[in-house]
Amino acid sequence: MKGTVDVGLVFKKNTSGKQVCTGYVDSEFARDLDKRRSTARYVFTLSQVPMSWRFTLQCTVTLSKTKVEYMVMT
Repeated sequence: MKGTVDVGLVFKKNTSGKQVCTGYVDSEFARDLDKRRSTARYVFTLSQVPMSWRFTLQCTVTLSKTKVEYMVMT
């Protein structure tokens, strides 16, 4: 969007008149079959506009889906 004059982000307030920041997190246990590492992804939105997102292969090996979810959330 840098360098453009006709493109922008529109932030709308919700019904209570506030802007809301929401985060969504997901992971898959041991998706990388060669190294047995899990994948993690997240997206944060501000008033339903994506502001930050990432998809990554975790650098450590976990032994359960619960541990993967905990690592992603932290």
